[in-house]
Amino acid sequence: METSVRQFEILLPEAGFSPAETALLSRYYAMVLKWNPRLHLTTITEPGEFLARHVLESAFAARQLLPDVRAVWDIGSGLGIPGMVIAILRPDLTLHLVEAGKKKALFLEEAAAALPLPNVRVVPRRFESLPPLPEDACLTARAVEEMAQLLPQLIDMATGARQILLLGGFGLAEGFKSAVAAGWEVQQSLIPGSERRLLLSAARST
Repeated sequence: METSVRQFEILLPEAGFSPAETALLSRYYAMVLKWNPRLHLTTITEPGEFLARHVLESAFAARQLLPDVRAVWDIGSGLGIPGMVIAILRPDLTLHLVEAGKKKALFLEEAAAALPLPNVRVVPRRFESLPPLPEDACLTARAVEEMAQLLPQLIDMATGARQILLLGGFGLAEGFKSAVAAGWEVQQSLIPGSERRLLLSAARST
């Protein structure tokens, strides 16, 4: 594990992360490796692949956040992607990591405390039980189980929010465009370095 963390730490500055971001991201990666054998957080653990699929995808999403977004709600956060990475890169925002699985929620709480990330709030509940998001919020999600079927509920939760950012494939994009109501500007962007993965964005018209 130590060798993997050292390799990961070397890759981060080459990818453009600052010394402070590198320190936090390396610590986060080490915690994922430590907890992963028990919780099966991710099948992607090799340093380069973890950087590409988890960290850089999350960083790309962070760059698309609208200026007036003050809080991000990461639905089905799991190991904390993209929410934990966004929290590291955007300490000015409050990140709500919504995770119904008790053990995964505990991991997120431990990671947020250990790094530390005072802007992280772990919400150990199913997202369906939450009230609609406030108008300064962005809803984000990636790899939520049966996300295509849950799109109407996710979009309904974000009806009053400022932005929706979803990470997924072309199949999700089709359903997303048809599910979003009038009054939203929808865009899709190919994630850098990928030919099949997309960042889907919907911004509520003001």
